[in-house]
Amino acid sequence: MRGLINVGTHCAVNSVLQCLYVTDDFRITDSTVASELTSVLRDMDRNTRGMPPCDPHPLVDALIRYSEMTHEVQQDADTVFKCVLNALADDGDPRCKQASGLWTIRKQQSAKCSTCNAECVSHHAATNVIVYIGENKPNKLQDYVDDYSESFRVSDYHCGTCQEETELIVTTDITELPAVLCFTVARGQRCVQRGELMVNTSAIDAPQELDCSRMSVTSQPTKYELYGMITHTGPYEFGHYAAFVKNKSKWYFVDGDVVKHCPALPLSYYNVPAHLYMLMYRRLHNVNISWM
Repeated sequence: MRGLINVGTHCAVNSVLQCLYVTDDFRITDSTVASELTSVLRDMDRNTRGMPPCDPHPLVDALIRYSEMTHEVQQDADTVFKCVLNALADDGDPRCKQASGLWTIRKQQSAKCSTCNAECVSHHAATNVIVYIGENKPNKLQDYVDDYSESFRVSDYHCGTCQEETELIVTTDITELPAVLCFTVARGQRCVQRGELMVNTSAIDAPQELDCSRMSVTSQPTKYELYGMITHTGPYEFGHYAAFVKNKSKWYFVDGDVVKHCPALPLSYYNVPAHLYMLMYRRLHNVNISWM
């Protein structure tokens, strides 16, 4: 494992890169963002002892050209992750689009009038699952997944079919789980007294293996294993990101150019569950695909 030079305030980029690096099926080819991403991932492969940390500066510049990222402002790791996937999806090479699709969650949403049963069905996609923590929420990720639902009701709805003021019943089903499942913990919490976003440091228990069978209506394999975690410490607006990644059955802590082997499971370390921000799970028994 090799570390990465921290370009400006881009510890979020470094943390996301480390998770992408240990994602087995993530292989891409040339384009503006993709070529720089390929270059830094290949450089990370050259990890002979004593080598200096890799330089992600060209990739950061490519992401800045693609989006509105800057060197001066601390980026959110979830925003960086989605920016990379969007850049690959916009690439002309179908293999880049396939790489970005490793995290794509397919959903079907049904909106039904409770009076006349008129129904509208639409299809959506997402790259992650938002985990809400705190009061009246499970502190175990498995419990959260088992009870996961995106269904809700809308009162005072005017139906265009029956022309009645009624209730709208909205049901969302996950129709396809991805090869790699990303969970993002909603750490931002509005403080009424201060009128600003604060960090919610409620601990969350993330298992090494996760059963997502109750999340989806699909019949595909739903067992996943944890292989990547990004932590956030400090204030909400300008905190610090670091990563724990599993590479060749060993866990490593990576913070910029610092790489340390973890002798124990990272979740057993003091206060890590209270700082978990992004969790990467890969499907067990998934067939590897090589695009290089």
